[in-house]
Amino acid sequence: MTNTQSLSLKKSALSKELITEAFIKRFETELTNLGASRIKVEMVKTRTQRGHVYHQIILKGSFKDVSTSEILSDGEFRIVSLVAFLADAEGTDSRATFVFDDPISSLDQDFEEATVSRLIEMCNTRQVVVFTHRLSMLSLLQEFAKKHSIDPHVVCLQCEPWGIGEPADTPWFAIKPQKALNLMLSEQLPRARNALEESGQQGYEWPAKSIYLDFRILLERVIENDLLADIVQRFRRDITTKGKIQKLALINEKDCQFFDEMMSKYSVYLHSQPNEAPVKYPPPDELQEDMESLKSWFEEFKKRDSAG
Repeated sequence: MTNTQSLSLKKSALSKELITEAFIKRFETELTNLGASRIKVEMVKTRTQRGHVYHQIILKGSFKDVSTSEILSDGEFRIVSLVAFLADAEGTDSRATFVFDDPISSLDQDFEEATVSRLIEMCNTRQVVVFTHRLSMLSLLQEFAKKHSIDPHVVCLQCEPWGIGEPADTPWFAIKPQKALNLMLSEQLPRARNALEESGQQGYEWPAKSIYLDFRILLERVIENDLLADIVQRFRRDITTKGKIQKLALINEKDCQFFDEMMSKYSVYLHSQPNEAPVKYPPPDELQEDMESLKSWFEEFKKRDSAG
């Protein structure tokens, strides 16, 4: 009565109908979702032992018993492994958080974009946490999330003297330009002003230099994201024009002059200066005036866009 053979035989019969066929179908679906249908692999059931059903990924149409790891490239092996994981996970009712550690390592551009699209799609049913050191993936995650009306939460981790993986301020390239500008005005600028008042020019130099560099980066992102309507993005292969290209008609000569002057002004401090004619960093009041000018441009440009 306690012999597991009859249980294994019964489960083997049931698994073919209830588990294996559904699992294989999900596997094939995920292969397509991740753009990997051209990789000739398939999921098969190998055996049922002691009530457990075992499956294996094999090369499709192979006449020899060759392991997939011997044939597939690192990128192909990684994408197939991800496919199998998703096919298994999507077969349960669990909505547990998924954590991915650099899932696109060794993947080409097509697999990278398909993987990011699938991860964002999963956010509709569960929390998805992605660790990555690649700016290109962060850019893709933000882009695909935007298409699904999802606002991703970005956390920067860095190595500190007291430990690794310490949460830090979100880098400027990951913050929306208007929010980044408000943070500069409310946090960075007051710190620089205090440094000038307490320590003079020598104490002011380092916080000022940091602000100038961040503001220069911010100007680039405003041009990229807002003035040019996010049509072309660094780290993004496609050019997105739908619903955006008409916004280029909003640009006028004053806009061009404003950004040309700003970019020229804040490029000076990124270059080494001659000893005979050093360029001093602008005082906090001048910085604030430039930031307020950019803030006013945002507001006016948004009104133009709404009116159009």
